Amino acid sequence: MSNPKITKLIIKNFGCIGPQGVSIDIDKIVVLVGANNAGKSTILRAFEVVADCLKLEQDDFHNRQVLADNFPDIEIHSVVTQDNKPGDEWCQLLPDGTWLIKEKWTWNGIGTEPKRVGFNVKIDRWAQTGDKELMPWGTNNVAKSRRPKPHRVNTFDNPEVQAKAITSLLKSLLENDIKNIKTNEADELSRYDAIVSSLKELRADSKKIQQAGIADIQTQANLILEQIFPNYTMKVIAPESTAPITIDLLGDEFGLEVGATGGPSFPLEKQGSGTQRTALWTILKLLADKGIKAKPAAKTAKTFHESVGPNTAHILLIDEPEVSLHPRAIQAARDVLYSLPDNENWQVMITTHSPSFIDLSKDHTTIIRAEKDAGNNIGATTLYRPDQAQLDSDDKENLKLVNLFDSHISEAFFGGQVLVVEGDTEYTAFNHIKSREALAGNNDYHSLNVIRARGKVTVASMMKVLNHFKSKYYVLHDTDRQTVQSRIKDKSASKNDHVVYRLTTIANPAWTNNNKIEAQMSDFSRVVASVVNFEEAYFSEVIDIDKPENCINRLKSDPDSYAVVKQLLDGILEINGAQLPLGAINWSNVQELDAAVTSWDSKITVLQEA
Repeated sequence: MSNPKITKLIIKNFGCIGPQGVSIDIDKIVVLVGANNAGKSTILRAFEVVADCLKLEQDDFHNRQVLADNFPDIEIHSVVTQDNKPGDEWCQLLPDGTWLIKEKWTWNGIGTEPKRVGFNVKIDRWAQTGDKELMPWGTNNVAKSRRPKPHRVNTFDNPEVQAKAITSLLKSLLENDIKNIKTNEADELSRYDAIVSSLKELRADSKKIQQAGIADIQTQANLILEQIFPNYTMKVIAPESTAPITIDLLGDEFGLEVGATGGPSFPLEKQGSGTQRTALWTILKLLADKGIKAKPAAKTAKTFHESVGPNTAHILLIDEPEVSLHPRAIQAARDVLYSLPDNENWQVMITTHSPSFIDLSKDHTTIIRAEKDAGNNIGATTLYRPDQAQLDSDDKENLKLVNLFDSHISEAFFGGQVLVVEGDTEYTAFNHIKSREALAGNNDYHSLNVIRARGKVTVASMMKVLNHFKSKYYVLHDTDRQTVQSRIKDKSASKNDHVVYRLTTIANPAWTNNNKIEAQMSDFSRVVASVVNFEEAYFSEVIDIDKPENCINRLKSDPDSYAVVKQLLDGILEINGAQLPLGAINWSNVQELDAAVTSWDSKITVLQEA
């Protein structure tokens, strides 16, 4: 590990975050969710200002007030190894042989440099004036090189500035290659430094190197871009410069164009914002690996890039990457962003309002919900970490498959009541009731998120995830029957083209999944089962096809059916003391289900038609 790994961010009195503060766990991928104005972008900004030791504006102070008792205060916790640890007084030994380092920044005025101190483990307190040393790694410039370099992409950055930033980045990379050209490897100085009078010849020679660099960048960038915009190509346009000879070897004509492969291309600044943003973080990743980054700048700035110095680690801070992307491109963009930390030198922290940007099957992903309470206090809750949820390979596969079919499974992370249902019928029925009751002025279900698991085994996997929310959630599934009849071919009785099957009774695989659900029950879960299945329990019918359509037709045309399903929903959610209807059971062990199904079947008589 060449750089310390950031593991926690603690923020107080910064922006919309007050003195109660928020604590953010940081992994390779951090996904921040929550309502608008709940502090998500403020958290990204907080990481950026401490990592770069930036001065603050008045808007960065809580309630825009610069008061001695509410100066902005931000902590970063890092984990280091033997090859990058500071002095022993700053290092708390961890069980795995690594060390924990704590640093804190405080700003006591607008436009002032932050004061940075470290936590001294030998005296068990933050360093203060008079101590021999105040901070790990010494000066800010040295310490900055020990932390990941932040790369911020805001939701509504000016398109012209974004395009200029990308162009500036590319020009910087190519110019650095050019400036290192030497006539002979043994020469002490480059041709650029030694022969200023020969700049015109140098420009001609550099064109070949420039084209080679452009080809390499285009190839790498398009491997990423084509995953999100199939059949589109990014081209770097660099015609021969007609500008007077200056140290700007590439000229102002340098630019980027994007268009369909084989078709016309157009300047990046004329593209939609989704294309611009995707191009920006694509190029950021490529160039940061080569030691260059974009920097915040006004439209009139002469440079839009800077060297990242000796840093080899980076963190991409991106607001709402789904903005302006077509729905089909969102999943591909998510997969590209999630792939960045495959390189050990990258972390990603994003804010999002899109369930499609959450992938529960990925390791090293922390999902955090930022929330504002009735008193406008901002809080942050770590909802999910795969290492704590301990998902096995089957759980990951279940969640991956259901996410392919229905990305809205991740709506559970965005707040409100969560009701996990097994299939399409329950999902359709409850959403119909929710919509119809809202039109009638009933807001009992306003915050309800009905999550469709698409199978009983996935219900158990979802419960494993939801248990880490540490808040109440609800589940409805089918009990199924203990056994089923299976047709087995009788080879001895089958002759020629005539096939004979014999009916045999076998254990029902679906029944065994009840044990998996029981294993995930917790203090936070309320689990209800429909005896046998939804249709038999509440409509007294057996149906094998078009179940959601049949259910909706019953709810629309039969008031009694609507009433019993609404009672079921109210009973599950425990609204106004509602009781579960006949056919539903709130259970805690499989023996209760066995007794319920056995009793149910004992009261059924099937008449055979003559």
